[in-house]
Amino acid sequence: MSSNPVFFWEINAHDGEKLSAFYNAVFDWGTEADDSGFHLTRSVDEDGQGIAGGIFTGKGQIPPHRALYVRVDSASESLDRAREAGAKVLLEPFEGPNGNTLAFFEDPEGHTLGLVQKN
Repeated sequence: MSSNPVFFWEINAHDGEKLSAFYNAVFDWGTEADDSGFHLTRSVDEDGQGIAGGIFTGKGQIPPHRALYVRVDSASESLDRAREAGAKVLLEPFEGPNGNTLAFFEDPEGHTLGLVQKN
């Protein structure tokens, strides 16, 4: 079993509010928007099955995308392994929400992944 699970997803949209409303209409996902415009999305069933995520309007650091977040022990080490395997680094490790360390890369086919190191 992997010690690096996928535990969150996000969609960095052109219009996060509009896209959040779309997914709520299609899938009946409940969302809560915070002050930054991030719509935390409850995409899990009544038994807690599924992965929660979020939809937001990007702030220009990286282009609009869909991303999976992988929990890792070290964002720097995982980013180095991704780079060595052919990934394009989008954002080097930085402090994110709740003091976690985040980093982003594109895999060799252009899919965005986020790394989260719990601090």
